[in-house]
Amino acid sequence: MNTIDTAPEPELFAVACPRCAAAIAVSDDLVGTVAGCPLCQAPFRVPEPELPPPPPAAAGPDAPPPADHGWHEMAPALAEAAAQPMERHRDLEFREPVTTLDTSRGPVELRRLNDDEKRRRRSRRNVVMLLAGTTILIVLTLRLGREPKKKPS
Repeated sequence: MNTIDTAPEPELFAVACPRCAAAIAVSDDLVGTVAGCPLCQAPFRVPEPELPPPPPAAAGPDAPPPADHGWHEMAPALAEAAAQPMERHRDLEFREPVTTLDTSRGPVELRRLNDDEKRRRRSRRNVVMLLAGTTILIVLTLRLGREPKKKPS
């Protein structure tokens, strides 16, 4: 007869490596022993597994009332504070990084263009390209459209 080993398999739980914070699955039979992280090879002692929180009790007629943390008393003050405009603090505003170049005409600041400036540059570029293309087309038409002069024979 074959005997089957019925020893329970160890439960796995997650542990965070104290050095690299990698999530490592360890079995419960390693609790209290020193293990090594497979990623950074740091040795650490395997802690006890955390127990899951108990399920919330069902609300019934004899259930205790929910805990009152005083939030309902603070609600009017919070609503009033949210309705007032916040003043902007100068140090907390986002400032775009600016690069300054020293040129022969003096320092020049390089910054990102806003949407209006981008639109103006794009339309200007389109007009210049249209004029350049038209000029090239006219020159080619005039050059190639002429009849070659006949040589007297």
